[in-house]
Amino acid sequence: MSEQRNSDQQHLDWLNDMSMGSRQAFQSLYENSSGKLLAIATKLLGRKDLAEEVLQEVYIKVWHNPEVYHSERGSVMTWLISILRNQCIDQLRHSKVKQKHQHKMPEPADISPQLDLDMSASNQKLDECMRQLNGEQRNTIQLAFLYGYTHQEITRHLTAPLGSIKSWIRRGLEALKRCLMS
Repeated sequence: MSEQRNSDQQHLDWLNDMSMGSRQAFQSLYENSSGKLLAIATKLLGRKDLAEEVLQEVYIKVWHNPEVYHSERGSVMTWLISILRNQCIDQLRHSKVKQKHQHKMPEPADISPQLDLDMSASNQKLDECMRQLNGEQRNTIQLAFLYGYTHQEITRHLTAPLGSIKSWIRRGLEALKRCLMS
């Protein structure tokens, strides 16, 4: 029990030092915790390469925001595992979306001329409606629906609050619906 308390205190000390910019504290925290986190991520994702990517994202978050940790919510290790778990879930969702959208495109000979004309007119209308959206709405809709980003990934990519991202997507989709139906 005393060893666990010492480990928890050491993690907390490293986080405090990191909040003051200590790279050595970051390295110590990484060396002390990365093995366990990598094992958990590999088990959750089933692939070591994805687990390593997720682990990198976790430590980037921790480096940029060590002050987000609050001791009343659990140990530093529990906090790290929680961040890791959320990143793994995001990765699994992103992988699922990518797989869903990687279906084989029809060959040009397989598309009838009428279907081609219908698709062309539909695409033109959609392009026209997308151009009418403001920049935030257009960007978030493209990231979500064309590239399969989750809300969390869009938040990181655009460095905007999650609530704003969700609002931009919702309002943009409503505007697209109105435009396409007109």
